This record gives sequence, structure tokens and C-alpha cells, in this order.
Amino acid sequence: MEHNKQHFISDEVFDALFPAYIQKLSVKHWTPIAIALKAGAFLGGSPESRVVDIGAGIGKFCITAKAHFDGYFTGIEQRANFVKIGNRVIKKLGLKQVELLQGNFTEVDFTSYTGIYFYNSFHENIVIADSLDKKIERSEQLYKIYVECLEEKLIGMPIGTKLATYYMYESEMPDCYTLIETHFDRLLLFWIKTA
Repeated sequence: MEHNKQHFISDEVFDALFPAYIQKLSVKHWTPIAIALKAGAFLGGSPESRVVDIGAGIGKFCITAKAHFDGYFTGIEQRANFVKIGNRVIKKLGLKQVELLQGNFTEVDFTSYTGIYFYNSFHENIVIADSLDKKIERSEQLYKIYVECLEEKLIGMPIGTKLATYYMYESEMPDCYTLIETHFDRLLLFWIKTA
């Protein structure tokens, strides 16, 4: 994987792997490399780790984490164009054990994963100015459905599950998760399911 490290020296260098319209979305919508590296080490540092990214976009977290850590990284994303572009970059970089799948996280069984990464991908449902495009349905009702579904899925995970959240309030977490570390002025939070 060493030959791929040159693509991760900065967000700008990484973003250059993608078309211009994707690059424009990066600052606001894709996980910064520094965050991906910190969260990737926590969630996917061992070969046995299986990590899912909810609302993966073009896969910046998964691609960056896989290029540096031994776990298996899967991104779930609704937009087919993002999945296609992200998987093209994965192939170009020659990365294995990383994939982007098109779908809605509500239809995915998370219990086979040891770790979850969540950069508040539901937010575009309540702040239309933050939406990526007009390719998927957005509404306050969907936001509520997604928040409730995520909570149910988190509660249903096995004890010991690791969770990294970026831009999410601590008060939004189920009580069965214990906050164990904070980073980047409490924007990146590490949790363990303890009950």
C-alpha cells in the first residue's frame, strides 16, 4: 500500500483524484483526511475489523482508512454516481478489502460489523442549503425516520462495538454507548457499546 500514500498528503491532493464537481463538495461534505486517519485507526486497526460508513459519499473515509489500516471498510451510499466514482478510485489505487455499495443504510444489517463511522449524513434533510444534489428525496420526516432507525441499529449492535461520530451531538447517542475519547475540539467522538 506504500505507493498509494502520496494521494493522502493533503485533502487537496486526494480530492484531485475526483472530477471537479466532486472536488467542490469536499470541504463541506467529505471527511477530512486527518479525521479519517484518526477514526480509521480506532475502528479498523486490525485485520479482523469490519467497518461500515453510513452515508459514505464518494468513499473518502473508507478509501483513506483502507490505504493506512488493515480492516475491511464498507461504505453505504444512496447516490449511484458517487458509488461508481468512488469505486473507480478504489480500483485505480489498487486497494483491496474496501468497497462502496449503493443502498440505504435502513436496509443494511450492521451486526456483522465491528465498527461504525458516522459523519452526520442525515443533516441535508433538514438544512436544504447543505444538500449535495437533488438526486435523492429529502425531508424533515426522513430525517426523523433516519435518526430513529440509526438509534435502533446502534442499540441492536453487540457489546464491544466501536463507533466514531463526526459532527454529532453527544446527547443524540443511546445510553448503551460510552464515550471513551474526544478529538478535534470534540468534533470527533469515539464510543464503545457497553450495555
